[in-house]
Amino acid sequence: MNMKKRKLLAAGLACALSLSLLAGCGDSPKPSESPSAAQPSASQPAGPSASQPSEPAADSVNVVWAGWSGEEEASKDIFQRMRKTYEDQSGNTVTWVGWTWADTAQQLLIRSQNNSEQLDLAQADIGIFNTVAQAGVLADWNDILGEDFMKETFEQSALDTGNVNGEQLGLPWSMASISMVYNPEMLSAAGWDAPPTSMEDFEKCLADLKAANPDVIPYAVSTKDATCAGDFMPWLWTFGGSIFNEDGSVSINSEAAVECVKWYQDMMSKGYIAMDTGRGEARQLFAQGKVAFYDDAVVAKGQAVNNGVDPDEVVNVCSAMVRPVLKDGDKPQSTMWGHMLVTFKNSEYQEQAAELAKTLVSDEVALDYFKNNGMPPVTKSAAELDEVKSDAYLKGFITSTATARLEETARMANANEVKSVITEELQYALLGQKTAEQAVSDMAARLEAL
Repeated sequence: MNMKKRKLLAAGLACALSLSLLAGCGDSPKPSESPSAAQPSASQPAGPSASQPSEPAADSVNVVWAGWSGEEEASKDIFQRMRKTYEDQSGNTVTWVGWTWADTAQQLLIRSQNNSEQLDLAQADIGIFNTVAQAGVLADWNDILGEDFMKETFEQSALDTGNVNGEQLGLPWSMASISMVYNPEMLSAAGWDAPPTSMEDFEKCLADLKAANPDVIPYAVSTKDATCAGDFMPWLWTFGGSIFNEDGSVSINSEAAVECVKWYQDMMSKGYIAMDTGRGEARQLFAQGKVAFYDDAVVAKGQAVNNGVDPDEVVNVCSAMVRPVLKDGDKPQSTMWGHMLVTFKNSEYQEQAAELAKTLVSDEVALDYFKNNGMPPVTKSAAELDEVKSDAYLKGFITSTATARLEETARMANANEVKSVITEELQYALLGQKTAEQAVSDMAARLEAL
């Protein structure tokens, strides 16, 4: 499957997806819609906009903002403060429309292609952004805010993540890599004062953790759903393999991939990893002290804070590390992760959506999000603030991001199909139903057939 064929396939799949979503519009789940009128209670963390909301002006408008993070317990209060800050400053109101992460891409496509439902601003991570961008419904931020503003505010590397064929369809909001997260207290109890940096030491550490407490899962690598393929990719790169060649042809049928799958099988046989573990399960088990390592984005901090950990003490139980390398001199691998803000061609309130977006990336609001949920600010001005540069929690993510790569499926419309193939074949190998060689060979054959 060469690059040209993949691009044609991607375009066709995007079109088919859009049509199927429109056909199924009547069966879509009802989202959570809530105008922002509430202000933080005294028990909520201090953040921006502590003043009472002003009465909406006669000419005020209501901006509809959609996404998923505002539905998560760790972020609900922060998102209320974000909306209230904009409302106090502008006199407009904001209605939040929320879904689960898994439903967001589909629902954004439905809303953006169905003019009966208002949609002005949306949150999109790299994967969701690619799906929606290919539908041709996003507006160019350079046209709305101006190219000079964009370049003065954001680093070019952040802009590149949301740039498609010269159009700035994504406005950077918060970016880092999906890194390995560990519990320093658990490692210390097993005799490790610092996280391992080599694969050999990583395996020793997993053995020590299991010996110290047989009931823990030393490493909650994802073994189900799309996060399984997401966790697999940086390990595949660590072993020197890849899913695709630069020309788009399938390259996964390699000795490196076989060795990587065998390593997974070995960890399973020793009880270092477990089946039926996704990102959600890993986060919960980690928060309960039943997992020592897992892979996550910077939002891992929000889970800890939501479980009662002081934001300033998070690094004692939740810190980021670079992925162990196979041999000295190798670059630690991780996948680029980030949130962007998008607005839509058919929005009547692009100007107001742009002002809301500027509020969300402002230093005041970004620092509140950073302090209480670990989301690193992405503007040049915020990156220079002492609170950001000296933050011990963020340090590990920044180090990992320096060598991070986009997932190999990040720009593919059929990314979910590719990930399903990888996940299913890896599961066959972990369950002993296929050898590593057969699983990798079947991965390649199925990917070639897509």
